[in-house]
Amino acid sequence: MAYQFLLPDIGEGVVEAEVLKWFVKPGDAVVEDQPLAEVMTDKATVTIPSPKRGIVTRLLWKEGDIARVHQPLVEIELAEGASTAAQPAAAPATAGSSPAGGDRAATAHPVHRAPPPGTSGQPRALAAPAVRALAREMGVNLQGVQGSGPGGRVTKDDVRASAASMGAIADGSLEVIPVRGLRRRIAEKMAISKRTAAHFTFVEQADATALVAIKEEMARAAAPHGVKITFLPFVLKATVAALRKFPQLNASFDEGRGEIHRKHWYDLGIAAATEQGLTVPVVRRVDRRSIVELAREIERLGADSRAGRLRPEDVGNSTFTVTSLGALGGMFATPVINFPEVAILGIHRIRPTPVVRDGQVVVRDALYVSLTSDHRVVDGSEAALFTYEVIRQLEDPSLLRLHTASG
Repeated sequence: MAYQFLLPDIGEGVVEAEVLKWFVKPGDAVVEDQPLAEVMTDKATVTIPSPKRGIVTRLLWKEGDIARVHQPLVEIELAEGASTAAQPAAAPATAGSSPAGGDRAATAHPVHRAPPPGTSGQPRALAAPAVRALAREMGVNLQGVQGSGPGGRVTKDDVRASAASMGAIADGSLEVIPVRGLRRRIAEKMAISKRTAAHFTFVEQADATALVAIKEEMARAAAPHGVKITFLPFVLKATVAALRKFPQLNASFDEGRGEIHRKHWYDLGIAAATEQGLTVPVVRRVDRRSIVELAREIERLGADSRAGRLRPEDVGNSTFTVTSLGALGGMFATPVINFPEVAILGIHRIRPTPVVRDGQVVVRDALYVSLTSDHRVVDGSEAALFTYEVIRQLEDPSLLRLHTASG
């Protein structure tokens, strides 16, 4: 019997996922727990395993398609003897239709009807409203575009490819790169953030001489235990100290409800660059961890980010975000707020800098600290005071030591 396996619920609030890669093709035999596909949500990249043993008969989405949770992902002809008793009774669904199943993590439905028809004979091309709007903007006639989506639907990539073929010029070539996977998620979130939040940035210089000394001291002590100490654990501790004084920045803004949601816990996102693009793994409960514990967790998250194996609990639902480019940090930058948070802290490169101390020009290790805030929620004076509190913590290692002992 052929069964349609529904895309499972893979995280709180997740309603769709992009199909990044198929590990199987029609005709392949699969066993229980064998990887079927890799999908990406707003929160993580997840591998979807097969719930049953059988033969793959149909893949209902292409790589790059956006699949909906609780809609069919793949069709499997079940092997003889495979139990179907655990499957909940529900009407079958087809790709692109409304979900019909329950909320089980692995759900399959029997096939009782034919697949949806293609575009042949249709008086109007199959395309979502957003795709039609893009086609109008780019001057593309949808009737002449071959749809690559489920059921022959025309996708945005199809429209862009058609426009590119129409607009190629004689003295060069146009390379069309589909915006997929993590890059698409980054683009969507950054666009939402810039459209909604009223961004403004405050920048100040910090004297990091004492911080450099304590970091090097702790790094030497921790190295024999396999712990790599960087500046980031100290920055996270300093950030929590400032957030406690200025809780308005440890919040999110619900624009629809007109509500500010202050968080009384400290889960800090750390923006990290990977080959696939920017990711924001989250260090949970920063206030309860020591510098060494934070260093271990940051190292783990960084390695998992680069390897593409972050767990769902490692991403999403941060209360505040810190971004640092390390040696590439430049003088300073104006980071984009990690929507729906209300502020983001930028930490930039530490470098020897001539400064005035007691009327004398001396060379100190200095860095710029930048804070981008949503002016709808955070006043300019509050942003400045918050930044100065972060700087005060970084400039006086004795204050950071207080946070180290208690976590």
